[in-house]
Amino acid sequence: MSLSFCGALGLLSCTTSSGGTYSRSVNADEAAARKSKASKPAGSNGSGNSNSTGNSANSGAAVSGSIGWSGSSTYNQDDAEIIIVIDQTPRGTVKLQGLPFGTPVLVDGQLSGGNVFDLLPGQHHFEVRAFGSEIWEADVEVEVHKTSLLTVTLIPASFHIIDVDCFNRSFNPGDPGYFGQVRLRVNVTTPGAFQWQVLDSKSRLVTTPAQVKAEKASTDVFWNGHDEGGRILPPGQYTLLVQAQDQQGAVVGPEYRQDVFLNDDSERRTWVGGSGFSGPFFVPDAKVAPEHTWTLSTALVSHLAAPDEPIASTLVWFNSLRASLNEYSEISLLVTNVFRPLASDISTNWTGFTGSWKMGLSEGALSYAVGLRGTFRSFNDDSTDYYPPAWDGLANFDGLSITFPMEYSDGPVRLFIAPEVQISSFYPFWTDNLWPSPDLFVWSTLRFGLEARLTNPLRVALSAAMKSEPLNKGSPALQLPLSIGAELSLYTNSPVNFTAYALGEAGGPYSYAVYGGIGIGVQF
Repeated sequence: MSLSFCGALGLLSCTTSSGGTYSRSVNADEAAARKSKASKPAGSNGSGNSNSTGNSANSGAAVSGSIGWSGSSTYNQDDAEIIIVIDQTPRGTVKLQGLPFGTPVLVDGQLSGGNVFDLLPGQHHFEVRAFGSEIWEADVEVEVHKTSLLTVTLIPASFHIIDVDCFNRSFNPGDPGYFGQVRLRVNVTTPGAFQWQVLDSKSRLVTTPAQVKAEKASTDVFWNGHDEGGRILPPGQYTLLVQAQDQQGAVVGPEYRQDVFLNDDSERRTWVGGSGFSGPFFVPDAKVAPEHTWTLSTALVSHLAAPDEPIASTLVWFNSLRASLNEYSEISLLVTNVFRPLASDISTNWTGFTGSWKMGLSEGALSYAVGLRGTFRSFNDDSTDYYPPAWDGLANFDGLSITFPMEYSDGPVRLFIAPEVQISSFYPFWTDNLWPSPDLFVWSTLRFGLEARLTNPLRVALSAAMKSEPLNKGSPALQLPLSIGAELSLYTNSPVNFTAYALGEAGGPYSYAVYGGIGIGVQF
């Protein structure tokens, strides 16, 4: 593996004239775009309609209300009939007096603002939580067309805990940032202090009670699944115990318990590029996303260097959605937009769509899975000599593919490899023109690399990939370009993470391209 990386770095360090893989790719795409544009019928406006007047026999529009609505008016404008429906459901009014400006109010458990509320007839429950005061509550019977006045009297509160909310209740301490810890939100009445500690399933103390100063209405505390010595505790159920303290540090009031679960099978990442086994950045992921989770990611990557190509001559925008189907499988969608803002006479922008499905086959230190993928690019032409950028791999080839990602992780380092095979009618003429096109070609790509945990929230990944000659043409050998990538990801104490990318390809001593960019991901 080290030899491959050294070779990649050597190729990327070469700098000279044009005429290599990258330059041919841009020229070929422009030629294909011209051919595609020339083949369009004269008078076409791009939408399939020409000489349209915009008039229609059915130009009228009507909007009708829901059941229980009444009162309407109708008027005509330019032969279009518009019906306006007004909600006249009978209501009553409740007005709160003595409420400090901006104080949140809960009406039937729903957070509301202001001090005047129009409500349906019947009984309603009001609750006012002002930091530093006791909770004020009242029930009122709302009558039609009548206003009920309620006087809010806020009494200075003594310190105590109102309630404790738990987030990310089941987690893997080996996951980065927010995903590798549980969060408790402690809601209190007024400034004070509380303590929290962790008990195992047999009610034995596994952490020393820690005191926390509460300076505002809600205070967050985190536990990363470690004991006092910094060792990760075994998987299982644990209890987080929270109790208020008085000014002398003595425990007062009731205790609040939240059960949490440590696991070692989830692997929560937010890589851009679909289901983690394909896409632009060569970071195969053999584990399926945790059940009932989904991830949104976006990244913008810019061309930085190539022979005779200026900075930002190509911009690539990636957007991906990854969703868990169940504990064994997931699906994803990757949308790739390529922009060439410096194209001289014709646009060669295009969009690619990649849909993926992945099923986990094994979990543990050694994990592997199987994935299927279908890809379509909006702009395609037989005269296209190359699909830039090459590091987007087979995700840019129209066709179907199968891959077998594998990974081994034990400690702070994860090794991964993902052989992939695709059936496509496209031949990119990387170095020659041996076969006619279109035809049926069987392509393969080998992706490999490693991910290292620098700290819990900071991860770095390095990888490389090469494609093969068409396997069904009797040329199974790997060939250039060699694609390499690096990612540095920072995971926060929220479901959001940020990633910086460095990407490159080398097609020979005088053919190279370097890209860089940033991305953001969030998992729900």
